[in-house]
Amino acid sequence: MNPILFSAAKGAERTMLAQHVRANNLSHADTVGFKALMEHSTPMRLKGSGFLTSVTSRTNSAINNFTQGEDIRTERPLDVAINGEGFFTLEGKEGEPGELYTRAGNFRLDGNGQLYLGERRVMATDGPVVLPEFEFVSVGANGLVSVTPIGGEASLDVGFLKLVKPDTDNMTMHASGHFVAKNEQNLVEDFTVQVRSGYLESSNVSSLEELISIMSLTRQYEMQIEVMASADEIAQIGNKLLKA
Repeated sequence: MNPILFSAAKGAERTMLAQHVRANNLSHADTVGFKALMEHSTPMRLKGSGFLTSVTSRTNSAINNFTQGEDIRTERPLDVAINGEGFFTLEGKEGEPGELYTRAGNFRLDGNGQLYLGERRVMATDGPVVLPEFEFVSVGANGLVSVTPIGGEASLDVGFLKLVKPDTDNMTMHASGHFVAKNEQNLVEDFTVQVRSGYLESSNVSSLEELISIMSLTRQYEMQIEVMASADEIAQIGNKLLKA
């Protein structure tokens, strides 16, 4: 294959993958606790006859930007945001790792008093969180869930949310949209993680930056297509000269 055509085609392919990443980020700009993805590529020198001076790029798995999103005040007791580093722990479904980790804290209760995020149960230090009937519920800064029973005066401690604080370099996004350790092992709880009840963490996606990136990538893609067309014209001219 013509080295110029090959390099341009690989460049167009990488640009399309980068556009998919940016479009995915943009679609999650309003998703609580979402962490933006960043495409990751490295240069790769080609080997073989005719390719000695050619360099292309290899697209690796996208990595996440773990910077903290802005706090959204909701005043809902079961909306919880993490201050600084850390993750909430969820119970994995069948076929998933035993535990999944997330920055989203928009929890809900089912009819049995079990605490859920979406379709997954929220984990305490000793198992899924289950609340008795209550008049009022609160979550302390250290993740302690307490309730005031119906007709009761004294509060009752239910348990601590399982909060973990791993090195984000060792975390990767699972197909579920949550995070797991790269070795898929359960993480040890970290009692230094602090939370705020009545708040949610917004997505850290900047819609403006993503739109600008998509437009820039579109121009790059168009340029690669023009290079491919030029390479084809050069090849045709060369074939005509050889036939002459």
